[in-house]
Amino acid sequence: MLLGVLDRCRLLAVSCLIGLVASFGFAATAPAKDGSSKPELLSVETGSVEHASDNSSDSGQTSDANQGDAAQHALDIPACAKDPDKLGISRVVEIDSTGGPIFGGSHAYNSFLRDHEVILTFDDGPLRAYTRRVLAALDAHCSRATFFMVGRMAVADPAMVREVIAAGHTVGSHTFNHRNLKTIGLLKARSDFELGFSAVTKAAGQPIAPLFRFPYLSESRQVLEHLKKRNIASFFIDIDSKDYQTRNSDIAFKRIMSQLNVTHKGIILMHDIQPSTAGMIKKLLDTLHDQGYKLVHVVPKQTEPTMVEFDVPAAQALAAKGSKAKQSPLSDRSLTWTAPPKEGAQAATTSASKGGAEPTTASNDDHLPWTKPAAKPRRAPKPAARPEHEQLPWQSRTFAN
Repeated sequence: MLLGVLDRCRLLAVSCLIGLVASFGFAATAPAKDGSSKPELLSVETGSVEHASDNSSDSGQTSDANQGDAAQHALDIPACAKDPDKLGISRVVEIDSTGGPIFGGSHAYNSFLRDHEVILTFDDGPLRAYTRRVLAALDAHCSRATFFMVGRMAVADPAMVREVIAAGHTVGSHTFNHRNLKTIGLLKARSDFELGFSAVTKAAGQPIAPLFRFPYLSESRQVLEHLKKRNIASFFIDIDSKDYQTRNSDIAFKRIMSQLNVTHKGIILMHDIQPSTAGMIKKLLDTLHDQGYKLVHVVPKQTEPTMVEFDVPAAQALAAKGSKAKQSPLSDRSLTWTAPPKEGAQAATTSASKGGAEPTTASNDDHLPWTKPAAKPRRAPKPAARPEHEQLPWQSRTFAN
């Protein structure tokens, strides 16, 4: 009888143990009660792979199932990134944009940066004269960044968009007209976002990253809901260079480093249309390397389709730019404002000039000096304005310093 009681006790203990294990497994996979969750991230380093998900820590474990991913994503880190004399790339983080996650700024629950890790981001471009200087500095350090491009800037110079992508950088979108989406209503805000997404995609000639940054960092709850449905991730910032406020490169550089001395990590905002950033980017990369900072590069896990209704005007804007380039071989050297045509290739240019709020680059209709008729000599055309003198409509052109 005593043996029977002992057998029952053993069976009861085993049953309890199985129940506890099952409960623990369910709790580990169940979503949080408040419905919040962190997006899955794949972190790729030169020697290891880790998956970061809910409540992930800095010390992830490598599983055998991830070894195949390691071989694939290791290609995202070039060999030169291991050079100890370069800032390089510490790791690549793959962003799953499903559900429109938000990163940076006050959205700390989605933070995946470790101590002394930074992400370099550039807004508002491309602008050839300065974007190329930024690309050259990044290339010298075998580093990569994320460029949030304005749609009409991309349409103005699609070759520059493709050059940024060819250099291995991530390209996201930043609306078409750089309008404050929080102040213009959902319909207009949605249109400016979608047209920008289509325009940058058309200029790139391939899908771009489903990553977005709000102009002026002015987030709209309604637009955020739209981005969730579109599976577009939003990126805010932790460190602001405020490079648009000064032409002095040292001031922009000191702003960044003073904030880094407090946060010791973060997403850095710069603009590849600003002379101050073009002037200090090499010094910044050198300093980040010397002070032991590590660079994290973000890449998308998947792409998202554009919307057909916005692809049409985006393609028309790109075609209008291409037509102008053929008529004027020098047009690529200056900034060209190309708005989506409404009733023809010239309709948008006409409406913009009537409004007076959006500057346009004068068309280069003058004959080249060596093609002028000898009978009627004309003055040589004035040199094109330098990019730093262009009045970009969304910039705060105070330059007090």
